[in-house]
Amino acid sequence: MKSRNIAIGCVLALLASSLGTTVAVADPSCTERMDQGDGTSWKECVNDDGSQHCYKISNAEGSTAYEVSCSS
Repeated sequence: MKSRNIAIGCVLALLASSLGTTVAVADPSCTERMDQGDGTSWKECVNDDGSQHCYKISNAEGSTAYEVSCSS
């Protein structure tokens, strides 16, 4: 699904540049990082199309977030 969204974004950008106009692609709406009390935090993001993505990250400095299932 991510590659499809990226492909659509690239096509829109190419189309806009060929027409001399710009197309706005909104960033997802995300919650603030929420501490889970176990040394990790998570956040939830929702795209304009309603697709939901959740991310988990260690609270340790320099950690990288990774996508996890939004369902419990």
